[in-house]
Amino acid sequence: MAKLDEITELLTEELEGFRKSIVQLERISGELKSSEVVGEISTIKRQLEDLDQKQDIHFQRSIGESRKMGEMMAAAKLTPKWLLALFCIASILTVLALGYFGYHFIQSEDYESEAFENGKEHVILDLKDYLDEHPEVYKDFQAWSKEQERVPNQK
Repeated sequence: MAKLDEITELLTEELEGFRKSIVQLERISGELKSSEVVGEISTIKRQLEDLDQKQDIHFQRSIGESRKMGEMMAAAKLTPKWLLALFCIASILTVLALGYFGYHFIQSEDYESEAFENGKEHVILDLKDYLDEHPEVYKDFQAWSKEQERVPNQK
């Protein structure tokens, strides 16, 4: 029976310690419920939710603004494509025209000398034919020519 008394005594002590622990937990629980910390946490949660909503609105606005800016940047080109194509075509035509006229300018010197020689031969032949048909003019020409040789060149 001594063992039974001992066990009973131990159980009584354990129950008494358990009761004290429960009383202490109830007291602490009451303090926590009545404390301002719980109220402050709910306030902080509400403020965080408000901040999160404001940030979402701000980010949505930022995304919208950046999208608008992207569209404006795409639309604000310095030169339209058609103007660039027109400039390229005009440049090519200018280069071709300058090349064509440059080539003909260089060739014109050869044409001029050839035309001068052809004209000189043609004039000499025409003059010879004319002078053969009109011998009196030929005689006058010879007289004039001798007179021109005597007069010094006055240039």
